[in-house]
Amino acid sequence: MYRELLRKLIKKVKWAKLREPCSENDIEKAERAVGYTFPDELKALYRETDGDNWFLLSLQQIIDNVEINRKILSKYLEPDEYSEKVDRYIFFATNGCGDYYCYRVSENGVTDTSAIYIWEHEGFEARCVAKDIRDAIIKYYNDEI
Repeated sequence: MYRELLRKLIKKVKWAKLREPCSENDIEKAERAVGYTFPDELKALYRETDGDNWFLLSLQQIIDNVEINRKILSKYLEPDEYSEKVDRYIFFATNGCGDYYCYRVSENGVTDTSAIYIWEHEGFEARCVAKDIRDAIIKYYNDEI
């Protein structure tokens, strides 16, 4: 489903390239690094491709971003502020300018699957941009977000 959709949409971006699917072990490793279980639709995406080398991050990039955020951003924010503004998101895509597309996770660890957010790095603020991951992919590649 996602691979076919992406195959059509990435034709206009010469750097975008679908990667091989991820294993369940790879997905579980990324979930452990992030600290949250991925929503079913995100797992489904990674079962079809490990990112697209453009918009969608690979699982290793997700892991690396979490480690960098915890190492660097946690030094500049109080623990509660860091948790609220950075750590309670599952970042899975980027606009290439330091902002990330993500899911929001509540204080009790439940992921909000009713929306995809863009997390803007300048103010650590997030706003809704799509209803689900498919919608986000379509909007991104059609220059609507």
